[in-house]
Amino acid sequence: MTSSHSWYQQLVDLLKTAGSAEFFPALTQCLHTVVNFDCSGVMLYDGKQVTLLYQGGFSSHYQKYIDLYLSGLYHLDPHYSFLSKGAASGLYRFKDIAPDCYHDTEYYQAFIKPVGITDEYDFIIDTDDGHIDFFMNALGGSFTPQESAALADIAPMIIYALQQHWCKHRADAGLQAGAQAKQSYQNIFDAFGSSILTKREQEVIQCILHGHSSKSLAAKLNISPSTVKIHRKNIYQKLDINSQSELFSLCIQSLSIKELYKSEDPLSALIDPSSTEPQ
Repeated sequence: MTSSHSWYQQLVDLLKTAGSAEFFPALTQCLHTVVNFDCSGVMLYDGKQVTLLYQGGFSSHYQKYIDLYLSGLYHLDPHYSFLSKGAASGLYRFKDIAPDCYHDTEYYQAFIKPVGITDEYDFIIDTDDGHIDFFMNALGGSFTPQESAALADIAPMIIYALQQHWCKHRADAGLQAGAQAKQSYQNIFDAFGSSILTKREQEVIQCILHGHSSKSLAAKLNISPSTVKIHRKNIYQKLDINSQSELFSLCIQSLSIKELYKSEDPLSALIDPSSTEPQ
């Protein structure tokens, strides 16, 4: 499929649109001749926020999830955690970067499963502005081994096209590459519970909410499973909760609090709402 003359002509035509508003629709059409997917989109992760640059084929139901995602839900997405660690440009399959118990998380059960996303590939490029993520979602079923192989074959060309597009987009917008230092990724977990929990307990919370099992969590933090159990018990006791669902609820409530400085613990505002009121 990827060796056909018509596909290479599409690739040439795609490069001609680099820097213009036609690029992402052209890229979507180009990729549709290689693999089957139900919808696609492009996100810019700049460290401070996530911006939707393009959407292709979103249903109204899917758009509602995207709106929640952009308002702060992205903090619970394994993508965000992955990118915050400095992901290199390349092709990634979501299931390869997600934690082992991701499908058991409240985030997945409450938001991703109802939308119907069952498989995803991402073309990610690392830029001076952050990360550009072109994603392709399957809503039911999964990408075949043949499709995965085809994407791997064309990945260098697609990554190059994305890089060329972004460079030309910046130039046309009068933006100078490297003029502003890349932001470090802000994370709700940097402050979540800091007024109540130890630093290690904060790390345990982050792993739990992102979908790590006790075994995976223990390996990631280099502690024993029994120590994980003790940390979880202490966390629940300090936060006056009894389940992971309640922990997730606290996190979601924290995401809705906007009037906080970066270093402020949102849990303090939940416990004492007056702390966010103007003086």
